Amino acid sequence: MNRLNVRFFSIGMLVASIIIFLYGFFFENDTAKSEPTAEKEGYTLVEKDRLDLFKEKIAGLEAENAELKKTIEESKNAPTNTAEQEKEQVFMFEIREGMSLEDIARSLAGIHIITDQNDFINFMVQNGYEKRVQPGQYEFKQGISNQEIADMITK
Repeated sequence: MNRLNVRFFSIGMLVASIIIFLYGFFFENDTAKSEPTAEKEGYTLVEKDRLDLFKEKIAGLEAENAELKKTIEESKNAPTNTAEQEKEQVFMFEIREGMSLEDIARSLAGIHIITDQNDFINFMVQNGYEKRVQPGQYEFKQGISNQEIADMITK
C-alpha cells in the first residue's frame, strides 16, 4: 500500500467514528426520555398521570380484598352441616362393559360413595353379587350402604 491509500483509509475511519459518535449522542438520549419510568437511587420515578392510575388500581384492589375478607368471615360464621349436605349429594356413576369389581370399587371410593374398597369387594364376593353386575348409568347418594349399592348395580 502506498501513503495515499493509507491516508484516505484513516480519514474514512475518522469520519465513520464521528458519525457513530454523533448518532449515539443525539438519538440514544431520545429513547431514555420517552420511557415513563426511570431508576434513581433505588426508587422508581413515575409520571404523575401514571401514579394516579396506580393509586386508583390499588384502591380498587383494596376494596375487592375487603369484600373477599368479609365473604370469608361470613362463610366461617355460617352454620354448616357438611355431613348432612354430603349425604344429600347425588353422584352419577357409569359402569362400563368390562369393568372389574376392583375398578368399580376404586371409582366409587374416588367419589366418596364407599369408604373402604376392600370391604365393598369382600361384601360383593361373599354375597355372590360379583358376577351379576350390570353396565349402565347409576345415581348414588353419599353414605349409602354396600347392600344398597349392590341392589342397584345387580338388577
